[in-house]
Amino acid sequence: MDSTDEAIKTNRRNDWVVILLSVVIGGMFLFSAWSKLNPIEYFEYTIYSQLPVPQKAAALLARFFIGLEAALGLLITVNILGHKKWILKSCILLLIIFSIHLIYLLLTVGNDVNCGCMGNILPMSPLLSLLKNIGLIVAALILNRIYKRTDSKTIQLIAIAVFVVFIALPFIIFPVQKRSQLPVSKLYTSSESQIPTVDLRTGKHILCFMSLSCPHCRDAARMFATMKESNPALPVYFALSAGDTATLEERLEDFMQDTKASSIPHHFMSPKDFTDMIILSGSNGVPVMLWMEDSTIVRKVNVMELNQKEIELWLDRK
Repeated sequence: MDSTDEAIKTNRRNDWVVILLSVVIGGMFLFSAWSKLNPIEYFEYTIYSQLPVPQKAAALLARFFIGLEAALGLLITVNILGHKKWILKSCILLLIIFSIHLIYLLLTVGNDVNCGCMGNILPMSPLLSLLKNIGLIVAALILNRIYKRTDSKTIQLIAIAVFVVFIALPFIIFPVQKRSQLPVSKLYTSSESQIPTVDLRTGKHILCFMSLSCPHCRDAARMFATMKESNPALPVYFALSAGDTATLEERLEDFMQDTKASSIPHHFMSPKDFTDMIILSGSNGVPVMLWMEDSTIVRKVNVMELNQKEIELWLDRK
């Protein structure tokens, strides 16, 4: 076999490696961008809790990073790397920046927290995400070395247009919204329900609307009880549905024995008041667990998202 045939075989092999690496790297970026949209408010909160920026800036950064990742992912997947491979180099730079943040997160918060790199769809610890980034950086460096094609001027212009459009799209499709408000003061004006035992109208609280008969509420209450035992200062509060008052005391005793949550302050609400607050919170079922700052809903979580370190990180945020 002469040197020409050998060169042709090498080029063909490199072409397949280029395609494979492009699909892997681009696909990961596209999935990362998509996962941060479900919901985008979670990614906003992640940025707000992990970076020293105001909430409005966190919302803007969330949309920028989603658009940036989507643009890079799409262009790399279709094997468009731009003039002097600036698209691939931007990808490497972004991965390095994310990795530096992950190292900082590991050192300051630990590994028992969702870094938000894959949104709420695929929770990842900082260490696991850091290893993922290292793998992608290595793959991108290999691609940078073996990619020899020069894009035409038309392709370069298309790449710039796609880049600009995709960064703008999240701002258009998901305009920044004002945070939802919950009229907490209504809890203190009802004549049909008990009055809360603590002041929930100011400061930060984890306000939970629960039913004594709901199994998911009991799961959440057990987790909060464990958190409260570990950190008695956690401002967790249960607003409970009274339901049938004839058996209320018996059902409450069963709930507390089952969940070990007797240390968490609570009060009972009439079925009507309870349902009204659920609707006002934007929910349609229980449990409803809200991170409240004054009357603002900072975050709404489900049982699977409960994480003590994330709560404490938010509470410590000034």
